[in-house]
Amino acid sequence: MDNKLLLQDAVSKITEIDYESDNVLKQQRLGAIAINELVVRFSKNESVDDYELLALVLVRFKDLQVRDYAMGLATDENKDKLFNLWYWLMNIAPAGYIAPVACIFAACAYESGESELAQKALDKAFTDLPAYPLALLLSRVFQSAWPVSSFAQMRAQLHPKVCASLFGSRL
Repeated sequence: MDNKLLLQDAVSKITEIDYESDNVLKQQRLGAIAINELVVRFSKNESVDDYELLALVLVRFKDLQVRDYAMGLATDENKDKLFNLWYWLMNIAPAGYIAPVACIFAACAYESGESELAQKALDKAFTDLPAYPLALLLSRVFQSAWPVSSFAQMRAQLHPKVCASLFGSRL
């Protein structure tokens, strides 16, 4: 079985967050923790073959808090590794799960001055989910030639709020 099929099979076994249950925050936290684990593993090996971990991350990216948590992880120290991680994950994600990671990668690419690559990533997001809200927003941002520095400033302001929402004062 090839990697995409293995990942698709793993994704089909992960349930999405039930927003009517009492464990929404717990599921969001588990998604953020899975992202942290993915970043650590990818940083060591430039790939990850734990399909359950990959599937959990991709499914949890459907939750805006979890996706925004991932977007906020970039720092000057790790942005190159995250650029590579999101590019790799975007290219192995199964249909229906590409748009969130493609948008995360598009933001990284744009911030790195790779506007053509950022646009190609948005194209992938639109192919996957034509009305994906973050892709629509990023498209407008890119077309308006928003300053690259604005992404880092926005991340510096928003990421602590996302972390506080997910983890409270434990950070």
